[in-house]
Amino acid sequence: MTKIIDCKGKLCPQPLIETKKAIKASLPGEIITVVVDNATSCQNVINFLEDNNITFNLQQDGPLFNLNITIPNTFNENSKQAEEYCSTFQPLRSSKQYVVVLTSDTMGLGNNDLGKMLLKGFLNTLPSLPLLPQEIICYNSAVNLARNGSDTAQSLLKLNEQGVKITLCGTCVDFFGIKDELVVGTISNMLYITERLTSDIIVVKP
Repeated sequence: MTKIIDCKGKLCPQPLIETKKAIKASLPGEIITVVVDNATSCQNVINFLEDNNITFNLQQDGPLFNLNITIPNTFNENSKQAEEYCSTFQPLRSSKQYVVVLTSDTMGLGNNDLGKMLLKGFLNTLPSLPLLPQEIICYNSAVNLARNGSDTAQSLLKLNEQGVKITLCGTCVDFFGIKDELVVGTISNMLYITERLTSDIIVVKP
């Protein structure tokens, strides 16, 4: 059973101190989950883990950051004190707001089956990022990603439940005739999409 280290409401260095204690008290191969509710504490713990070559993955659940840490076979802690990780108060990686734009139901050019697999993997990976996109905008055949029965509809639904807005091009939905098959998404128009793409927000197009 995964050990939960609840550090909600605690500021650096306390989350890092508790993380270190939990690592020392756990057996190699075990997994512990450190839960924090602010980006600075999360980043400080990440810096510590990376400095000590400790394997982890990060999942964001709304305002919470869950660090799933695999206990190493040996833990030879470096000489830095916990407080030293709190000195810079650097923001969490990729802290700028961004939107993801999908223009196809595949990712990249070439084999379509491979492209569908890659895009599914991309959508399944997004929730593990330190910061989720504000919005995912789908147009052209990308609107099919939200169709009931597709490999990606549940991935989009999960992201939507985590606060990511899913926007679908209305003209595209009508073109493919899939309005009644949609599982998730807000139907919008080209004016809205154009305004979003030409704003000062970062646009990520995989």
